[in-house]
Amino acid sequence: MALEAARLYWGNDAWHENNRGQQRVLARSRSVPAVPADAAGHALATAADRNGFAVLDPGYRPGLIEEVRAGYEKLIDDPTVTVDMGGRIKDAVRYVLDPVDRVPVLRELLNAPVLSALDAYYGGRWRVQHVRMWRIAHLPEHERGFHHYGNLWHCDQHPTSTLKYFVQISEGVTAEGGAFRLHPVPSTRRLMRSGFLGQGWAKGPARRQLDDPRRVVPFVAPAGHGAFVNTTRCLHRAGNPPEGTTRGMVQLTFVPAPDPRGPGDPLDGLRPDPNVAEGRTA
Repeated sequence: MALEAARLYWGNDAWHENNRGQQRVLARSRSVPAVPADAAGHALATAADRNGFAVLDPGYRPGLIEEVRAGYEKLIDDPTVTVDMGGRIKDAVRYVLDPVDRVPVLRELLNAPVLSALDAYYGGRWRVQHVRMWRIAHLPEHERGFHHYGNLWHCDQHPTSTLKYFVQISEGVTAEGGAFRLHPVPSTRRLMRSGFLGQGWAKGPARRQLDDPRRVVPFVAPAGHGAFVNTTRCLHRAGNPPEGTTRGMVQLTFVPAPDPRGPGDPLDGLRPDPNVAEGRTA
C-alpha cells in the first residue's frame, strides 16, 4: 500500500525517500549557482526538469564516437573485461567492467555543451556517480514478457535528483529496431494514476496506453547524440533489437554534490561501478 500511495502522490514508481525533498535540493542549488551556464544549457536543463528528458547534439569532434565504438567493439566480447547481467538469459546483456579506464576517450563525452546543461540543472554542484557501457541482444518472442535488462516498463529507484546521460553509439537505431524509449513526466504521472501497478503489470487505461506511439518517445537520434533522462520520474524501457543484431549504449549518471564542480576532469578518481559485477542483474 505504501508504494501504491507513493505512485498516486508522486506520479512515479519510486519510494517516498527517493522523492521527498529532492526538488527543493535542486531549487536551492539553482537559486545561487556555483558555476554559470549558458542559454543552451539552461534550455536543456529546463526541458529535463519539466519533461524528464532532453535530447541534444553535443557537437562532438569528428571521429570521437567512432573511437568510442571501436573501444566498445574491442571489449564487449572479451569475458575477462565484461560481465553478463541478464535476468533469465545471462548473455542478453553484457556490461564492460570499468569502461572509463579501458576506453579513455569516454572522458570527452563531457564536453562544454554537456557540462553547461549539468551546471544549469544542478546549479554547478554535481558529481559523476558512475559510467556504464553495455550491449543488449535480441529477445525471442516467448521471453519478452520477462525481465532481462530493463526491457519492461519501469521507473528506477533512485532519488529524483539523479540524472542520467545516455549516448547513442550504435548507428541506425530506429523505434522498430530496439531504441530506448520513455514516457515524459506528464504521461508517466497519468499512467501511474490510471492503472500502472509496477514492472510488467498494468491494467485499465494504463495497460492500453503504455505502448501508444502517440505517447512514447523513442531515442532514435543518430550515433553521437545524447539524451538526459530522469529515469526515476519517467517510465522507460529498453527496446528489443531485431534478430541477429545488438545495440550498444554508454550511460553517465549524475547526482547532486555539496561542493561546486571544479575546473578539472569530472571523471578523475572515479571508481569502478560496484553494481556491474558477476551475479548482479541489470
